[in-house]
Amino acid sequence: MISTKIGESDPVLSLKDLFNDSTISNEIQSEIRELREKTRIDNFKLLEEIQTILQRCAHLNPKQRLMYCESQRYFMKIYLRDVNKQK
Repeated sequence: MISTKIGESDPVLSLKDLFNDSTISNEIQSEIRELREKTRIDNFKLLEEIQTILQRCAHLNPKQRLMYCESQRYFMKIYLRDVNKQK
């Protein structure tokens, strides 16, 4: 029967240091911040595009306009939630 002692300082068994490295953690946190910023910018661009469609497309019927307005409301909520989280 093979037994291992977890408390030993054997380099193979000491994997804890790999997961607690502060530089890796800082890199991951900065990547997460960049991703959130990109997502917020993309949501804002999408909101602008929806607004442009609502303003310029006179051929839309009321049902289509309602659909665009609902989409705009949904993305506005997401955008505002992200902006409020940032503060």
